[in-house]
Amino acid sequence: MKKILSLVLVVAMAFSLLAGCTSTPPAETPAETPAETPAASDSMVVNVGAYPDTIDPALNSAVDGATYIIHAFSGLVGYQQKEDGTLELFADVAKELPVSEPTADGKVQYVFELKDGVKWSDGTDLTAKDFVYAWNRAADPATAADYGYMFEVIDGYAEVTATDDKGVRTNPDAKLNVTASEDGKKLTVVLPIDVPYFNELAAFPAYMPVKEEIVAGNEAWATAAETYVGNGPYKVVEFSQSELVMQKNEYFHNADSVKTNEIVFAFNDDDTSLLANYQNGSYLFIDSVPNDEIKSLQETYPEEFVIAGQLGTYYVSFNVNDAAFAAFAEADKAKIRAALSLMMDRNYIVEEIGQAGQVPADGFVPMGLTEPDGSEYIEHNGVNGDGTGYYSVDPEEYTANTEKAVALLKEVADSTGLYTVDESGKVSAEFPTLAYLTNEGTGHEAIAVNLQATFAAYGINMTIEKQEWRTFLNTRKNGDYSIARNGWLGDYNDPISFLDMWTTQSGNNDSQFGRADHATYTGYSYKGEEGKTWAESYDKLIAEVKSSKVPEDRFALMHEAETLLMSTGAICPLYYYTDIFMSNPALEGEFASPLGFKYFMFATVVSK
Repeated sequence: MKKILSLVLVVAMAFSLLAGCTSTPPAETPAETPAETPAASDSMVVNVGAYPDTIDPALNSAVDGATYIIHAFSGLVGYQQKEDGTLELFADVAKELPVSEPTADGKVQYVFELKDGVKWSDGTDLTAKDFVYAWNRAADPATAADYGYMFEVIDGYAEVTATDDKGVRTNPDAKLNVTASEDGKKLTVVLPIDVPYFNELAAFPAYMPVKEEIVAGNEAWATAAETYVGNGPYKVVEFSQSELVMQKNEYFHNADSVKTNEIVFAFNDDDTSLLANYQNGSYLFIDSVPNDEIKSLQETYPEEFVIAGQLGTYYVSFNVNDAAFAAFAEADKAKIRAALSLMMDRNYIVEEIGQAGQVPADGFVPMGLTEPDGSEYIEHNGVNGDGTGYYSVDPEEYTANTEKAVALLKEVADSTGLYTVDESGKVSAEFPTLAYLTNEGTGHEAIAVNLQATFAAYGINMTIEKQEWRTFLNTRKNGDYSIARNGWLGDYNDPISFLDMWTTQSGNNDSQFGRADHATYTGYSYKGEEGKTWAESYDKLIAEVKSSKVPEDRFALMHEAETLLMSTGAICPLYYYTDIFMSNPALEGEFASPLGFKYFMFATVVSK
């Protein structure tokens, strides 16, 4: 039986990470009808998503893009699967995992020594200088990397990212405190304070090296096979609208462990088509299935249909600068958003739409993260820090939630006079029409329809717009939307991965906090002082988290930040993720992580 991700282990993990066994079949199931398997073992065709928005390590912020990147690039650190199926960090390009060392000026440093003979896929030498270039490129505001803030833990970041009112760097010569030895064998990274997850950061795609001679001055380098030069187990040989073809990189430092010569990543986000291609043997792995087929697939393919734990949250995000609500003050917008969130029937969504063990979410930071004392982070969430969450997800209290929602809507109606609420709880026609944005996918679309029907019961109209993946990502990121389906998987084993994304300048700040009109709103507080903007409150809280040396204080600040985030009503968590995929029995050695990445680089195709 394949070793795959177990939801129970992820919920309890402290990032010795994942995997147990396949989902247990029901007591009585129909005879399994295995999908056809190809005879050839030199190539595999798999699917993890649609055509990607980008596969530039600095610019990517999507899970599918990250999966492609980790097959073409190798970082200083990587993840590998142990015999028991769990994952562990290991020294990839580096010879060993370093520990932090104090410096004479009170900072800390990590010194990575590179393996001997490391090369790019074009056969040229890779050195520590390539990491220096890549990291400074990703942190540079001119690159506009969604994950630029991920380098904030490195000394010098503040100087690199300092800009004037026009967005021009005030110190264009500033660099991160990351240096390469003269011979290119060692990389020294200096941090103002130690962070417990730095080696995990070094394993993240944004920290991968890129080749300056190819990347500098060529914005299109990551869109063509000819210029997509990496240092990972595979090299890109074809990149079209329909597929990304990778072949074994003969210059990879661990090439002997790569057994399959070719991986074809087929681009497809049509759930029905995905299942058909899996069942006829065209695809050996699919990362999504038709929502209405989940129950039957669990019965028909008990060894191949996988429900795995993930470190993440599926949620609805509101644009705080939505023009449809321009007539309302921000405090009233927050009440309206909170009301809409209370109307959402999270238990119905996970039981009738999700159908895969998802857990109704009562906060944004998900289950699976631990406090310094070993307790669950979510056991301390909520306004009172008692683990009761920011609203109740008890199905017995759903009616009470909707009553609170109506009361909030009436409160805003009475104070603004912009609409009315009748005795049945329905709003008048003056209430703004909501516009919901989603990407393709039967599950996403079913949730959109459910929310539409839920709101309609209260007289609220909501339209649904469906966009293809790349367009959807950029529409949402640019703030050109009203309400959107959203989801976030942790980047490493720390709650800050779910919180620093909402700072004003973060490339993942889809709700547009602290931007445009919201930038001048002074309804927040910091250290007991009222009248603060988002930058003066939330941004400072996150900065304080990142400068704190006391773990208990640090976690208390993160709870405070989450409480402030949830008070806006702009983030409406629906459930904590599970990962659903199907894997053909002929495919052996692949694995998944709770971060959502799929690993095929050491997999083989074995005829059954």
